Amino acid sequence: MTQQNAHSAGKCPVMHGSMTTNDRTEKNWWPKSLNLDILHQHDAKTNPMPSDFDYQEEVKKLDFSA
Repeated sequence: MTQQNAHSAGKCPVMHGSMTTNDRTEKNWWPKSLNLDILHQHDAKTNPMPSDFDYQEEVKKLDFSA
């Protein structure tokens, strides 16, 4: 056994490095997909309830035994 083989014999054979390029993005798989970025915004445009809506009060009104 040579010196070089002795050093590599005890190492893990799996490559643990990360990929430097990302060739398979979602846009590549589904180029005509709907853009859903608007759903990630936290703004009044995406909230269907009025600004004075109180979730806690509405939950108290629910009839859980029904």
